[in-house]
Amino acid sequence: MFPDDEDTDRFDRTISHRRLPDGAVVDKRAQDRRQSNTRILFITIIVIAILYLAKPVVVPMALAILFTFLLSPIVSILERTFLRRTGAIVLSLAIAVGGLSLGGWWIYQQFTAVAQELGRAATSGHIEEKLRFLRRSTGGTWAIVERTLQRVAESASTVDRYEKPDLKVRVIPERLTIAEQYKKFAPTIEFVAAAFLVIVLLFFLLQDREQLRDKLLRLAGRAHLTVTTQAIGETSQRISRYLLTIALLNIGFGLLISLGLFALQVPHAALWGVLAGLLRFVPYVGAVLSAAMPTFLSLALFPNWYTSLAVLGLFVLTDQLLGGFVEPLVIGHRVGVSPIALLSAAIFWGWLWGPVGLLLATPITVILTVGGEFIPALRVFTIMFGTEDPLEGYLSFYNRLLVRDRTGAIAIADRQAESETMEEMFIDLFIPTLTFAQEELERKRISTANDHFIKDVIRELIIRYGDRNAGTPEPDRHIVAVSVAGERLSLGTLMLTQLLRSEGYSADYFTDLPDEELVSFITEVKPEAVFASCANVEHLDAGLSLLQLLSSQFPELMIVAGGSGFASDREKALSSGATYVPSTLSEAKEDFLARRRGGRRKTARSLTFSGTRFRVPPPA
Repeated sequence: MFPDDEDTDRFDRTISHRRLPDGAVVDKRAQDRRQSNTRILFITIIVIAILYLAKPVVVPMALAILFTFLLSPIVSILERTFLRRTGAIVLSLAIAVGGLSLGGWWIYQQFTAVAQELGRAATSGHIEEKLRFLRRSTGGTWAIVERTLQRVAESASTVDRYEKPDLKVRVIPERLTIAEQYKKFAPTIEFVAAAFLVIVLLFFLLQDREQLRDKLLRLAGRAHLTVTTQAIGETSQRISRYLLTIALLNIGFGLLISLGLFALQVPHAALWGVLAGLLRFVPYVGAVLSAAMPTFLSLALFPNWYTSLAVLGLFVLTDQLLGGFVEPLVIGHRVGVSPIALLSAAIFWGWLWGPVGLLLATPITVILTVGGEFIPALRVFTIMFGTEDPLEGYLSFYNRLLVRDRTGAIAIADRQAESETMEEMFIDLFIPTLTFAQEELERKRISTANDHFIKDVIRELIIRYGDRNAGTPEPDRHIVAVSVAGERLSLGTLMLTQLLRSEGYSADYFTDLPDEELVSFITEVKPEAVFASCANVEHLDAGLSLLQLLSSQFPELMIVAGGSGFASDREKALSSGATYVPSTLSEAKEDFLARRRGGRRKTARSLTFSGTRFRVPPPA
């Protein structure tokens, strides 16, 4: 139950009868909720519009913040040396800028060489041979492609035929206006300006990171100083560690790809390794995109199919190795982002900011997910993007039962049973679910059919885990559980007896057994205790009569009265002969075991009587 549910219902009941002059009923809470949702939607649209329209300003800032997280651990290490802070920042920026500049120039040179390589490969005839093979294998599809390529080639030759190479042409340069000249060089100018802005902003973010943190603390106020300090420190450390780890893993991915392509004798193996490491920042699809060019190049250069298939397999297997085994071990579950969230973020940021958005999609998603663990305003991102179940264990279990997803509910219980004892699972999962379901039933939020389904599945699970954890029965440790006429055994009593079975007790369960046969059975078997169950308050009188019968026939017998019926009037249950009425499952178990640590009586085994009797309870 949520803490404010009772207050919410009381509030709803109070205002639900408040009427306007025209007699309409006004639900103020629902109206406020609609206004809040409208306000959130409006703010979201404004933020997206600002991010799109202010792209020239926002993208450099986002890149600077990203590099701040990446370089902060390195700067923190270097500033402990003789370089101090300024020297450490300058050295880190010089290495980063120099590396990116040289890398960009090197990639440009490599792509120029690749273009020349493809031009030479086009005359080798390997592509034509593979196209002819595919045409024979697949029918007319490749024939259409080949005819189209032939038409293009013929049109190009026709243009060449009508050209007059002996005509002397004199090119007179056109005079461009200042605006036209700016448009010609605008992309280069904007790129240089953005790069310079990123470098300057990155320097000051690294230089004044403590002052920026203190300003955020000042905004949070004195009352939230401790929480905000912990949130900022923890968030920045986890994000920096995560991004740096991902960067190192992607570098490792690129290195493995380079070595594999070099072993396969694919030209420009280093280039494809660098591109693979960069594109892997794009979640899930980056590795596939990076495999396209080297696979096509191997198709053009090598006469066989094996090299191309080996190149493609190298990318797929290496990505699966890192993503499926290495990353979970290195990163663990400290920052869990669901695959759907990463793919959605890649689509959104790619649409918003283009290729830069694809590279920033994963870091931004991680920042929002981790920040939501400490900042309440960002909590929605942690819930939507995180891999953890957004509901508490028992609420998720209850949700599956509510939609009649029996398989999903059992899967949740089985996962919890792997890490908890049977008693802990009863207390942490089954009892809260039953309590919450009862509260929802009383508020008429679920139907009686829903309540019956929930209880039937839980009854089945209690029996299953009881059988799984049952100890070896001892001859002198025997108990009997009986319910009042017309009822099944209450789930609380069933859980308690299953816990006692794990302690070495054997149990007999009765429903609808006549009084005289029950008395005869107990006289014959002489159990250590009888667990009487009354789950319905309407059957309390029958339950009290059962307690009086047992206490009068067996004055020294321990009688445990369980179920909602007996719990609703403990005094009457105790005065009718119950030894005690349990309040909690753990207390009932411990109290029973404490009372029975003395001498135990020898018991005879049971006979068969009419009515319903089970050595262990059957599935519902």
